[in-house]
Amino acid sequence: MDTWITGYSIQPTQEHPKAESSAHKSANIALDGLQEVISEKCKIDYTTRSRGKTINKKKEVDKYRFARYADDFVITSQTKENLEEIIPRVEKWLRKRGLELNREKTKIRNIIEEGFSFLGFQIQQRKTKTLRLDSKRYKNKARKMLKNLKPNAIRIPTPNAKIREEICYSCIITPDKEEVKRFLKEIRSILKNEARALNTEDVIKKLNPKIRGWLNYYRFVCSKKTFNNVRYKILNSIYRYLKRQHPKKAWKWIKRKYFKTIDKDTLNFFTISSGKRKKEEILVNAAKDVPIIRFEKVKGNSSPFDPDLKEYWKKRKTKWGKSKFAKGSKYEKVYIHQKGICPICNLPIELDDNFEVHHTIPIKRGGNSETKNLQILHSHCHKAKHKKLHQDT
Repeated sequence: MDTWITGYSIQPTQEHPKAESSAHKSANIALDGLQEVISEKCKIDYTTRSRGKTINKKKEVDKYRFARYADDFVITSQTKENLEEIIPRVEKWLRKRGLELNREKTKIRNIIEEGFSFLGFQIQQRKTKTLRLDSKRYKNKARKMLKNLKPNAIRIPTPNAKIREEICYSCIITPDKEEVKRFLKEIRSILKNEARALNTEDVIKKLNPKIRGWLNYYRFVCSKKTFNNVRYKILNSIYRYLKRQHPKKAWKWIKRKYFKTIDKDTLNFFTISSGKRKKEEILVNAAKDVPIIRFEKVKGNSSPFDPDLKEYWKKRKTKWGKSKFAKGSKYEKVYIHQKGICPICNLPIELDDNFEVHHTIPIKRGGNSETKNLQILHSHCHKAKHKKLHQDT
């Protein structure tokens, strides 16, 4: 049985002209209750095997499944006919609230053959394994493989006269190709137009927040290949930018002046800042600096406001905060030593928090940059710490 999917986006009607500006703000209020409209049960047929016999059974499942973020939502079902049936019901419910479906974005797609794009992600079920179950040789191996499959994997039996197979599919989420193109176009635009009036230090400072922010958004899905490809394209754009800056210089001269070797990687675009400390400004390495981490769903109905679950949320936040740092780095060791807690405010340093490294004994007073002399603090805590030290002296 095929799995079909449809994606919708809400667009205000002419009856509510003010709704266009406040659509995103009021989406959660306006669309609250849509899930109840499409809630419906149905029975599906499925087969199981017991003692070598095939048994046909029926079970009751949700006819539709629903996911929403602001004014974008997705409805899934087992068949295309089910989705064609639900569209008029959704339109009727939206019309009462002065809303209508965006016909350009409303599509019905097969999740296996085509997949769909949602919030900048491409979601598709792809073939992962083919299991041969026709002989005793593969029987035990096939059983183990079926047990080790991901929970979201589905198995589609493929009848064959000679060889009995089972094709296994898993839901793979990757960055949408159009979003990747849009991001690279923005980077090229900066290097081609805005970078002409900037020095190398300002170019790196302008690019780093954009690159890091984009990588952080897509780091929770299957995006390793995309990150490598993005880095390759960015390096090509930087090379063209540097050739425009130094048209008569050879590549070896450009590489020696603007690129640094870090962990056997020779193509790290950098420059030395013009400040007093002569700090190195290095461009974010899309392939290494932002590691891929898998998002973990919150257990059950756990709420961050539940006083009984303080320890759970504390562990969860510190675990995510640890992924800020490269594995095995001294900053990761400092973070683990602190148990992910800021020593000033005693709050967890989370993934999205801005942090700074503090030297317990300042370098000008004989301190060093070893792990024993370092602390990782929130940015505002670090400023408050130095302000207090300055007042004390």
